[in-house]
Amino acid sequence: MISALQQHLASPDVTLETHVRRCHAGLDEELRPRRIIYLDTKYWIILRDVVAGVRTADPETELLGALRGLVSTGKAFCPLSESTFAEMLKQSDKRTRIATAKIIDELSLGVALIPFEQRVAMELRTFIYGQCRDLGVPELQRLPWTKLGYVLGVVHPHETAFDASTELAIQKAFFDHMWSLSLSEMVDALGGKEMPSDRHPRLAEQLNAGNAKHAGHLHSFRQTYVIEAQGAAEAYASMAMEIARDLQKLITGTSPSGADSAAEAEAVRIWTNILLAALKQDKFKVVLPSLHINTCLHASVRWNKPQQLEANDFEDFRHACSALAYCDIFLTERRLRAMVTANHLALDRQYDCKVAAAIPDALTLLHSE
Repeated sequence: MISALQQHLASPDVTLETHVRRCHAGLDEELRPRRIIYLDTKYWIILRDVVAGVRTADPETELLGALRGLVSTGKAFCPLSESTFAEMLKQSDKRTRIATAKIIDELSLGVALIPFEQRVAMELRTFIYGQCRDLGVPELQRLPWTKLGYVLGVVHPHETAFDASTELAIQKAFFDHMWSLSLSEMVDALGGKEMPSDRHPRLAEQLNAGNAKHAGHLHSFRQTYVIEAQGAAEAYASMAMEIARDLQKLITGTSPSGADSAAEAEAVRIWTNILLAALKQDKFKVVLPSLHINTCLHASVRWNKPQQLEANDFEDFRHACSALAYCDIFLTERRLRAMVTANHLALDRQYDCKVAAAIPDALTLLHSE
């Protein structure tokens, strides 16, 4: 880290934002020739146990061999997501955590997807900028990949005791250090720390109660989707508004003047309507995949009235958002596969992502690569 600090002290004209973006763009270019295979936690545990000799069945050992072959020959990689990372930290045994991290290090090539909220922001930015091409706004490059050290997002040291140029060099050197960190090193440093207590059981209970209360008003999946899309639009309208304001500053060179609370609320209402209208159109579902996929899955549970949301559904939905929108193959559990491939969703076909649950089916997909 000392040599990196010295290097960055010698290049004070390179901003932190530029340095970070160059690293992300370089990673994207490096990964472009490879196919992307997303494994949910179930599959990472299977692979870990095969490496440890706990599982010795032929299909499971063949699965590990197939994935290793695709990765080592430059044909594929298997990225980590924040959902998998969170589920891995629920393992109470540090030994199994480290073992899981090591196989992820190997097959992921040290690569992770940026967190869900950052992906939504990236997709919203692409959507909003795309509506302003006539104003000379450049097309944005989507950069969804990061390194394992930043699987939960990028944080920089700030408000240090150093002068501005030294702090900038420290920030860039710290970024480089985290960029090169392996998951095994991260897990080892965390020791026995676990994720914060899970609020999902309580949230599932609340949503199930609300769904049951209004079930009689649902008459089609399309109607159910629109109701869920309304909630998604309301949740992310403020984010869209801030992106639009940043774009206005980029175009005009001036920041929007301050607004009172009434004007602020009206702007949020307008952006809610814009996002809802976008989610109703197929062409924008491609631009806003994370919001669309998550909305579809919640609507699917709500439309299937006897079905109850379970606590682990929230992480499963995030797995699906990660895999379907950004990967070529998704290896998951039977229940989630059945949901995303159902005819009224057909998310696998919409995003051209092949989905398998059983290991023999997974092997068929891998051998076709």
